[in-house]
Amino acid sequence: MVFSCCAYNCKNTAKDKSLSFHKFPLKKPKLLKKWLYNLRWKDWKPAPHSKVCSIHFEKNCLIKEGKRVRLHSSAVPTIFAFPRRVGDRKSKINPRSRRALGIVGDANSPQAAPRRSLKNTGENSSSQTTADRTKTSKQQLTGQENRPPWTILGDGALDRSMTLPSFFHGGYCLPMNISWAGDDELNVKPHVVYGVPGQTKPHIIEVKERWEWLGLDVRGPFSPTVDHHTHIMTLTDYHSKWVEAFPLTQNLGQDVAVCLAEVIIQQGYPLGILSRLSRGTLKEVNRELKKHVRLKGNTLVVHHRQTGYMDLVTEALLNKMLDELVKKHKVTWHVHLPAATLRFCCTNHPSTREKPFTRMYASNPRFSSSPRELPFSVTDIRLSSFIISSTEANNMGTASENLGH
Repeated sequence: MVFSCCAYNCKNTAKDKSLSFHKFPLKKPKLLKKWLYNLRWKDWKPAPHSKVCSIHFEKNCLIKEGKRVRLHSSAVPTIFAFPRRVGDRKSKINPRSRRALGIVGDANSPQAAPRRSLKNTGENSSSQTTADRTKTSKQQLTGQENRPPWTILGDGALDRSMTLPSFFHGGYCLPMNISWAGDDELNVKPHVVYGVPGQTKPHIIEVKERWEWLGLDVRGPFSPTVDHHTHIMTLTDYHSKWVEAFPLTQNLGQDVAVCLAEVIIQQGYPLGILSRLSRGTLKEVNRELKKHVRLKGNTLVVHHRQTGYMDLVTEALLNKMLDELVKKHKVTWHVHLPAATLRFCCTNHPSTREKPFTRMYASNPRFSSSPRELPFSVTDIRLSSFIISSTEANNMGTASENLGH
């Protein structure tokens, strides 16, 4: 039997040896639900032999073991070539529809162009090689024409939650009689800390000091360096805007842990680190981190949906700085990364109107040389909403407007 991909508008088959095909997680109901949600087929259930090809997975979801490629235990397909009309969360595609069968294209989407009948046009099917078809398919699915070749690695479920109204309102209000559409775990309810008597409003954690709460992100893949670096890890202090940056290889979990340990040994222990990486990756990071530094609990890096959205100004500046760096030094950007990061930290920040270096090293209290205890449980932190001190929030609003201009 020759396997074919079950994803919309994907014509890849197992004949293409450059791809790998992966079965649905039929024995993991929660994970299977996420797969089916992303595929968006209406009233369709996968058979035991149904598979999705590797093109639809982010690189960090694929694990190479010799010639064999397997999926990370929490991997979810997230790359598809849907027409614009299917962009809405509630929209589903009927597998028997003319659009799904490729008979009719979506006029609003160049990615969903109608199939041309070879019989009617008299074209030879061998005019386009398998390699060409695969290359075209990859370009369509990844949207290379419309977005940069790199991204910020994140949990697919977390990214979907950003489209819910509850995300934008979760920081300051709790609708009591409104149920937003979507998965229960992505609804407004997780913003409330459970187990606290009388708790009806979101729990707020305020960032008040430097080196207290940090944000961890991984960007990539970038053009490989001579030392095989493909990603960049950034660690941002939400209060001072101080940034640490490190080049990473494909061993993301281990590399991130080693870099974190290096920062902690040099700077001291933060209170906690927020990250949007998948929970499976963060579990590996925390496990590896314990081998290098002392920790009071099992978790220092916590999965949180606000990681990149609490300080949009710094994120925009970092994206621009790293993009320009990699374009200028295509195979040696890892060598220039420390200098570029220090230059960033020695430049006045639009939000604080101070240099991150000044706020980081010219104030008290001193950094903690011993492990610090989290003020709340990991679950409560995940469900809480973070805010930066009010004076800085006002400055950030002005900075955002300036960046917009």
